[in-house]
Amino acid sequence: MRRSRAILVAAGLSLIIVAQILYTLILARPDGIRIRSPEAAVPLARSFVVSGDAWMRAGISKIEVAAVPVDQSALGTLTVAGARDSVRYRGKTLFALSTWSIRVELPADGRWEISAAAVGPDGRQVRTADRSLSVRAGTIPREFRSWTPEHLIPLGIILIASIGLGAVARGSRGDRVPGRPGSSRFDRVALWMSVVLWVNELAYQLYWFLVGGWSAATALMLQMCGLSILLLPVMLFSENPRIRQFLFDLLYFWGIGGALQALIAPDIGSSGFPAYRYFSFFISHGLIIASTVVMAMAGGLRITILSFLRALVVTNLLLVPVYGIDQLLRLIPPYDPGNYFVLGYPPPTGSIVDLFAEIFGPSPRYVVGLELMGLAVFGLLYLPWPIARLSRRASV
Repeated sequence: MRRSRAILVAAGLSLIIVAQILYTLILARPDGIRIRSPEAAVPLARSFVVSGDAWMRAGISKIEVAAVPVDQSALGTLTVAGARDSVRYRGKTLFALSTWSIRVELPADGRWEISAAAVGPDGRQVRTADRSLSVRAGTIPREFRSWTPEHLIPLGIILIASIGLGAVARGSRGDRVPGRPGSSRFDRVALWMSVVLWVNELAYQLYWFLVGGWSAATALMLQMCGLSILLLPVMLFSENPRIRQFLFDLLYFWGIGGALQALIAPDIGSSGFPAYRYFSFFISHGLIIASTVVMAMAGGLRITILSFLRALVVTNLLLVPVYGIDQLLRLIPPYDPGNYFVLGYPPPTGSIVDLFAEIFGPSPRYVVGLELMGLAVFGLLYLPWPIARLSRRASV
């Protein structure tokens, strides 16, 4: 890796890691509560969901949301009680999470100020600052809806852009200008993809922190897509064939497998078009796909049975330390176990992991089901490569 690109990669990695450490330290308060949504700038109907997270070292007995009218004081304050999300197994609550959501129905249009409070067993409270909202009956919610134009159009753009970038970079690694290392089309494509990928990630992390959604239990770069975002520029810029191939073996299965699942079923809730989170989501996951396609089309890399086995082995080797990190996160605010690699608990919103938990038992026993699913997904991703090789041999 040339010096200038090595500096770029080191700087990008350092910025993302430092930002995550900084956000973790800022949130290291014994007690706290935050509202994540709705955002202040989003027009709302009279009925909407308020969500956020709360933590108190001594425990939480209840959470309440208060709504105060700004223009019609005669209406008085509306208070709605709610409860935290919880992880359940066969009808029993295993443990409560810090996240919570409460549906609020307001009686009139206009400006309202909402706040949330968590109350401990001893009666002590922590409260959020007021958030000003504009409410009007009949406002259409900006929920993301799968398989509508707002979903299909970015999928089409990602497909066309991935193939287009691969075609632009294809066969150009040796097309360098004398005295200007890294001036080939491949390197320019790699540079722009890497810069956009990491700038988008840094911007999203800052946005997610500012709106109250960032948490060490959920936002560290320890999921497969997060690790792919960190390592893709290293793969693109490396000039060591062994390092490139090793990273390609991992990132093909992690990146394509994770990003495709995310793109098929986006989990972005109320962040439909044209919310910032909507664009950031499709940019990051689209670039994961595009970077892998560029390396396959223009980087001369291929997936073999050794690649398949290497990805399986490395992924399994990571399970133990990642599970350990998941459990250690219980010790810091918001005192939730992490759920990286989905090892901590089934997602509260529901998923196939619920079926694994029902069959094999709660975490870590349902990892058996995750292993079987991972083997199937990795196998499906590997399959096109031997088929393509057989097709080429048959056509000769």
